[in-house]
Amino acid sequence: MEKKYFTIQEVARHFGVAPSLIRFWEKAFSGILKPTKNSKGARRYQEKDIAQLRYIYTLVKEKGYNLAGARKVIQKHSIAPTITPAEVVERLHRLRDFLIALKKDSI
Repeated sequence: MEKKYFTIQEVARHFGVAPSLIRFWEKAFSGILKPTKNSKGARRYQEKDIAQLRYIYTLVKEKGYNLAGARKVIQKHSIAPTITPAEVVERLHRLRDFLIALKKDSI
């Protein structure tokens, strides 16, 4: 069984960034990134939140967009009601993992 919720520490470690950057991105992309919070106020990230963060990370850290530019790109792609770019990336990652496991099983 996979984990349903991840702490900010786990998410930050996954991306190799500080938790403060995750909180900063949460504020900068408030309409897009909304993790749930428990009764004590601790953030709990789901897979959909991590997929959004992966997309933000790709735009800002890998492609070199500034925050305003990244927001524009995300808003432009968010118009489509069917699937967001972050969901596409997440599905492709899962498909790759599945294909790798399938290849290992067939050998």
